[in-house]
Amino acid sequence: MPHAVSLVPRRVEPAVVNIDTLQTSPDVAESDNEDKTDRVPNPYDMFRRQPPRPTHGVGSGFIVSPKGYILTNRHVVEKADRIRVRFQDDPPGVQHDAKVIGTDQETDLAVIKVDVEHPLPTAKLGNSDSMQVGDWVLAIGSPFGQAGTVTAGIVSAKGRDIVPGRQFQTFIQTDAAINPGNSGGPLVNMN
Repeated sequence: MPHAVSLVPRRVEPAVVNIDTLQTSPDVAESDNEDKTDRVPNPYDMFRRQPPRPTHGVGSGFIVSPKGYILTNRHVVEKADRIRVRFQDDPPGVQHDAKVIGTDQETDLAVIKVDVEHPLPTAKLGNSDSMQVGDWVLAIGSPFGQAGTVTAGIVSAKGRDIVPGRQFQTFIQTDAAINPGNSGGPLVNMN
């Protein structure tokens, strides 16, 4: 079994990407109802009018089309003003601009795309209906921005409803370690 586990990341990791996002926060605006000419200066106004501070986020995703389409979680890219992707074989510091193609709030999925001049390695989507509780799985991603991280576990449960009443909410529960930045990365079985 240990040998089989080490073969899976070698096949899947080339299709797993690191996602870096940047969001600028909105500036605090004064109320439109105030009469600014009669207003007494407030010494704390300088704190309210600070320039927006950028917020960086990290996540993972995986390439599903050789033309640069990448599947990730919606919460990884929502509200991002800039999305950059780093492939596993990119030298340090090299990133590719990506754009959001579509998102779905209910399933927390997003498709982003990078423009590339050559075909990219892809990960094959599986059918989760064939998974069984107790099956070995691997979570592959970029926790804390560290690319190429693999954690192992089992399928703990299937059909978990996180928010009752939603149409597409039957999730797989796993005990594989999932850390900040793993979001959007694939959960794969031994096949």
